[in-house]
Amino acid sequence: MHGVTRKERLNKSNPIQELSGPVIHDTLSNICKDCISYMESGKLPPNSLANGNWIGNIPSVLQNLSWVEKLLISRVCHNQCVVRVLSSGMHKLASNAVFFSTPMPKVYKALPPSLPELDEVLAFVYLGPTCPTEKEFKCIPLLVRQNKVAMALEWLKLNHIDYTYLNISYENLNSYPENEPPVQVDYHYKEVTEQAENSAVTKIETDNAVSDGECPFIVHGLTGI
Repeated sequence: MHGVTRKERLNKSNPIQELSGPVIHDTLSNICKDCISYMESGKLPPNSLANGNWIGNIPSVLQNLSWVEKLLISRVCHNQCVVRVLSSGMHKLASNAVFFSTPMPKVYKALPPSLPELDEVLAFVYLGPTCPTEKEFKCIPLLVRQNKVAMALEWLKLNHIDYTYLNISYENLNSYPENEPPVQVDYHYKEVTEQAENSAVTKIETDNAVSDGECPFIVHGLTGI
């Protein structure tokens, strides 16, 4: 179907072309009952790939992005967010994020946003017996890899129609630190007693908290009525 697919471009000299042949996802082999009923009556299923739902395979440059890196490549900002990280004092971390919808979504003409712009929509609160160090920061999905963000934006500018006229601000990108969160850490002292350390369940440590690797990250959304 015309206008549904788009062949991947690797540089500016590549022309914009559609993929030839039918719209098929080569990793899928089954069809749901709803789609079968539409096809039996000669209609195009609403949720079919050919009905404008084709997005293609996810390229490697858009895979394994950290949570904050995904924020930096998004053209539309719908929410403000507070990320809260709890430390047990035993090198165990657990984190969660709360999203608040903004009255008016912001559409960026340049990405990534500047650090002051990011500071307007993202806050980071850390609770624990000591200030976080680089070791703790590596476990929290708030670090920015400049090369990863640059490659993602360059690919989107070549291949996504909404990014065609985007200005990639390498000046903003170079201002992002790579070993600490890009926003100010709001640290709050949280005392840990010996009794709490020996307890199986405490107020500042959840069952899924970890001491190594990426810490659990739970996202909550709040919307108005």
